[in-house]
Amino acid sequence: MMTKKSILAIGPHPDDIEFGCGGTLIKLSRKYSIHLLIITQGHVGGTGRKEEQEASARILKAEKVWWGCYEDTNVPYSKEVIDFLENSIREINPEIIFTNFFRDTHQDHRAVANNLQSATRYRKNVLFYEVPTSIEFNPTLFMDIEDSWEKKKELLRAHSSQVNATKVEGLSILESAESCAIFRGFQGRVKYAEGFVPIRLSLSCLGG
Repeated sequence: MMTKKSILAIGPHPDDIEFGCGGTLIKLSRKYSIHLLIITQGHVGGTGRKEEQEASARILKAEKVWWGCYEDTNVPYSKEVIDFLENSIREINPEIIFTNFFRDTHQDHRAVANNLQSATRYRKNVLFYEVPTSIEFNPTLFMDIEDSWEKKKELLRAHSSQVNATKVEGLSILESAESCAIFRGFQGRVKYAEGFVPIRLSLSCLGG
């Protein structure tokens, strides 16, 4: 039996991955083994977030959730983090890597993305996804997620402490994600989509 190739999705906090590329991971999980690397446990945003992330990973049927040991809101841009990411990537050996976009209002998001750009300088397939705090995000690659949209909502609901923690009165994370998916879908000429900005992308990973 042929072993599946791996995908690594990296998030600064629990729920970043699900918002940014959850629908895409659901679709790719049919072909790839999914690994999640969460840099912090997100404790500033509430308790129990590690358990919520593990629950979401079970819904996704991820192969493994890997955890960093960095402090929420205080992730450094440093050789230590770059080495940690490089070592994790070497161990998992993913075919494709997803991480959050580097232009962002949250300092952890900026730090993770900037560290990751150094850690993946020799990797072929690296793509940025967006989160609600991303700015100046202009995707050039889209994934149609209409057939995985309902399951993406399940992934987001697993992060129960964050569903209504959008900082916008009356707006849930599900509504925020749907607004984003519709807008990116319009740009990609489908109903629902996730958008990506590639650092580099080899078409061979898509079967080309």
